[in-house]
Amino acid sequence: MSTTIQNSQYGKGIMTYDIVDALFVPLTQTRAKLGESPVWSDAHDAIWWVDIQGHKVLRTTLAGETQAWTTPEMPGFVQCIGRDVFIGMQSGIFVFDDQAATFHKVAPLYLENQRFNDACTDAQGRIWAGTMDIDNQHANGVLYLFDPAALTLTSKAEGSRTINGLAWDNRNQRLFFSDSHPSIQTVWTVKINQHDTMSPRTVFARFDDLSGRPDGAAIDAKGRYWIAGVGGGAIYCFEPDGTLGTKYNVPFQSPTKPAFVPPDNHAMVLTSFTDNGDDGKLGIYRGDL
Repeated sequence: MSTTIQNSQYGKGIMTYDIVDALFVPLTQTRAKLGESPVWSDAHDAIWWVDIQGHKVLRTTLAGETQAWTTPEMPGFVQCIGRDVFIGMQSGIFVFDDQAATFHKVAPLYLENQRFNDACTDAQGRIWAGTMDIDNQHANGVLYLFDPAALTLTSKAEGSRTINGLAWDNRNQRLFFSDSHPSIQTVWTVKINQHDTMSPRTVFARFDDLSGRPDGAAIDAKGRYWIAGVGGGAIYCFEPDGTLGTKYNVPFQSPTKPAFVPPDNHAMVLTSFTDNGDDGKLGIYRGDL
């Protein structure tokens, strides 16, 4: 099935894209209040994810076996670099020791009433992460670059409302990010040079005429950008030039972030949050999308 809409926001006039049903099924019986930030770890042979409102970090194998640990603060993201597990929370970035079940703060965040939200890891093994106002009332979100080797946290851009959609495009040396606040709903890209200087941001896509708001995202091996339409029951696949190729209807009304699973990315996992009394899930689609 395909649909055609008049969409001048892209500067491309009429836009046609395919609509496909993607039958994600729960990977685990463990549920979440607000499931987010799934990421595959080769070192742990599992998917790490967080429950933001439930104050948990979780690890799920492809067999569905799940372990969960209570976090000391509200977690926003989890990223894995080798065996190191980094979790962004309210007062900073923590490294988590799953054997001892301990959290050690390695990069303090000195911002009142804020927390980390979305994040991604670039080709150099550094974490790009955004903060947001916990009450989501102010445009004071900051995009940071965290170097896990030097344990430095550097502010790169300020003034966002709800930073989401972070994904690193190594092929084009650019960073994707979105602002999913209802008043903005835009995805941008910025080029990053060898000195980590960011180019002026360029609009990649707007969600005004799409179902849902632009939440978490992932990049595939072809450089396509996949992003969850939270509240819209869909994920969207954009070509590298910003053309919307396919809308995938998913069985969760509020999907939050997709992630690919090796080898060869022939499976995708997807988190969601509680909607109409139905708890958030970690779902999986096995096969090519």
